[in-house]
Amino acid sequence: MLARIEMKLRCQENLSYYMSSLFHGVLMERLSEEYGDYLHESRLHPYTQHLECRDREWYWTVSALNQEAVRKIIYEALTPAESITLKNRDLTLCIESKKVEECTYRELTDQFYLSEGSRYIQVHFITPTAFKQQGRYVFYPDLKCIYQSLMNKYDAAVKEESMCDEETLEELCRNSRICDYDLKSTRFCLEGVKIPSFIGKITVRVGGTQTMTNFANLLFQFGTYSGVGIKTALGMGAIKLIERRKASAERF
Repeated sequence: MLARIEMKLRCQENLSYYMSSLFHGVLMERLSEEYGDYLHESRLHPYTQHLECRDREWYWTVSALNQEAVRKIIYEALTPAESITLKNRDLTLCIESKKVEECTYRELTDQFYLSEGSRYIQVHFITPTAFKQQGRYVFYPDLKCIYQSLMNKYDAAVKEESMCDEETLEELCRNSRICDYDLKSTRFCLEGVKIPSFIGKITVRVGGTQTMTNFANLLFQFGTYSGVGIKTALGMGAIKLIERRKASAERF
């Protein structure tokens, strides 16, 4: 089970993407101590969260990647919430509205088996995104890093299945290329460290078989819940997919 809750915030103060680490602290406070400790020890977290500004309104979105996380995070911790208090800032934000969306893994994989996915996938990185390889930050949209991250996150969430194998990863990379982009470099400030990262949009062209195309579409659709890259639990790597009818009217 996948689910996300989007909370529209009302406040007079200016927020920023970088404050998402404070919101992570709010989330941890609302969980039981036992479950909070479990999440702290988990290498690949079964949840993500980020802040997003749309039309001058701020939204806090939290996603959960398995049934336990959906129950404990989305429904028990956040659905009853009416306000959010950032203790470090002495700031209380009212929650104007909430919207919950659910998707089963069966529904997700049905798109892979039953639909004909687009060979052009438009991805919007809405919060700073980065990867880490051999101790160094990768702060551009390297397709191998993107696919590997999504496959690892899927495997961590769905333990009964294994998606990440080198042959499939290499096949995806051979048959994919970035054919358009509108990106800029940025920094994500976290506990005094400025992590080099990027935000913006890319279009991925997927070749090869239709099965490979469908698989790429499935991964990116999963990524709208899981995020991509590092620090997704702290607000980085949030993505959205741009619908084809909207993307066709938008020049990157």
